[in-house]
Amino acid sequence: MTFADIQWVYVITAFLIGAGLGALAYHLMNSSVANSIRIRHQLTERELELNQLKESLNDHFARTADGLSSMSKQLKDMEDQLLNDAGRLCSDEGVIKKLTNTNEKTSKTQSATTTEESLVEPPRDYASDKARGTLSEDFGLKPEVFEPPRN
Repeated sequence: MTFADIQWVYVITAFLIGAGLGALAYHLMNSSVANSIRIRHQLTERELELNQLKESLNDHFARTADGLSSMSKQLKDMEDQLLNDAGRLCSDEGVIKKLTNTNEKTSKTQSATTTEESLVEPPRDYASDKARGTLSEDFGLKPEVFEPPRN
């Protein structure tokens, strides 16, 4: 073998080794891409399941709130009907008084709740002009006392 033939053998061997390493690298990179695609697909499925669960919870709470409000309305209607029927048919003043007190208590509770809600103010992050407090701009500052120069 001549020197030129040996160089061609080296070139062909280097080309085959490079092609083999390139194919191996491509295979390794391609498997990680497939794994990444599979993980993204699973993530998308989980997000869809989570959104469906949130929607079903919202529907459940809406139905529950509607049911409670209708039950509350029916209870109030039944109390009113019982009070009216007792007023017409019952001669015992104690029973009528108890029913009236119960009806007044529920209405007072409802009005007190709305009154308390209307009286509550949200907290402020500034001091009012009237009350000087910890939120005022000059809180904690002492006026500077200027002394005349001494000779």
